[in-house]
Amino acid sequence: MEDICIVGGGAAGMTMAIVAKRENPSCRIVLVEKNDKLGKKLYATGNGRCNVGNTRGPGIQPVLAFFDSLNLMTYEEEEGRLYPRSQQAASVVETLEGELKRLGIRWILNREVVAIAGSPYSFTIQLDDGSKIQSRLLGMTTGGKAAPQFGTTGEGFRMARDLGHRVNRLAPVLMPVTCEGDFRDVKGVRLLGKASLWKDGSLVAEESGEVQFTEDGLSGICIFNLTRFLKLDPGESPEEGFRRYRIALDSLPEMNREALVDYLKKRRDSLDESVGIWVLHSMVPAKLIPLIFEKAGLSDKMDIPLLEFNHRELDALAAILKELPFTVTGGKGWRAAQATAGGVPLEELDPETMESQKAPGLYLAGEITDSDQPCGGYNLQMAWIQGMRAGKAMGSFLNDSKR
Repeated sequence: MEDICIVGGGAAGMTMAIVAKRENPSCRIVLVEKNDKLGKKLYATGNGRCNVGNTRGPGIQPVLAFFDSLNLMTYEEEEGRLYPRSQQAASVVETLEGELKRLGIRWILNREVVAIAGSPYSFTIQLDDGSKIQSRLLGMTTGGKAAPQFGTTGEGFRMARDLGHRVNRLAPVLMPVTCEGDFRDVKGVRLLGKASLWKDGSLVAEESGEVQFTEDGLSGICIFNLTRFLKLDPGESPEEGFRRYRIALDSLPEMNREALVDYLKKRRDSLDESVGIWVLHSMVPAKLIPLIFEKAGLSDKMDIPLLEFNHRELDALAAILKELPFTVTGGKGWRAAQATAGGVPLEELDPETMESQKAPGLYLAGEITDSDQPCGGYNLQMAWIQGMRAGKAMGSFLNDSKR
């Protein structure tokens, strides 16, 4: 009989095991991972650099203290993003794995959990080779469904349901989107500005930053963050639901529309008839100008001098520079997504301990919970925080139960 069995050897699972063992050094812990190594998804985060957290996010001090206790040196980049000083995601995994070894925590690789039964405070975990693990406490840190190429295929949600939990509707988030139209001519173009998400004509969310055009839509961190707000109504098909959304790009957020019209008018009035629309080249990437003219209904004006533009045409141009519209047709799906929206509702867990209110002795942390965060290290930060809370509570419970 194990004291603790943790299913899932990612950030939350390893953290949970380490903190539990530190809290109760005599407890027996086994960690089960379906992949051939621990922390497989961690290796790919932050483009291989592993954005481990964000100083602007809640709960950063306990996370920094945890890293310090592991002798994991971090440094801060722009917008509060934290990375290992080595710039290598591997160093994060190796540090965690080294602490697991130091503490004498056992782990099993290449074994998938196929069924879980039990509770309260007694669980049977069945593995795909037919063997079983008996454990007093159970940690579930199986991740979500995003990036299935790293082994996160969503089986934890089925097991959470088997243990009495609801699972809120799952959706891939933090991903590129596809849009109506052909963007092959602007593929790879980057635009610095503001992106707004609208649904049925109402503003849903805004993000500032760099947008990248793909051959079939839009990408970039601010687009990724907007995908957290792409929600389908119950019974609504993806094709119908996504098309209710529109993304508008503001190329010049520092100017309002009226000021931009005035600026263009002054440029027009101060130039001779030989000066063309290349005046816009300092405002937006040159490759975007044909698309801007097309959206403004001015494609036939591309080659005429700016001097010949009337006020209505300048206003139409300014309107598109301030709000370049795209109809959303879909997201790029689970394989391209960085996180999962939906999962086990947080209201079914004790927020201080992450213990289930449905199955006593069950603790959940990480992406299996309905707690997705924006880009910038916030999702990993949530995994560390939840893993620490659960690990401390598990160790404390075992300490109390032996008194």
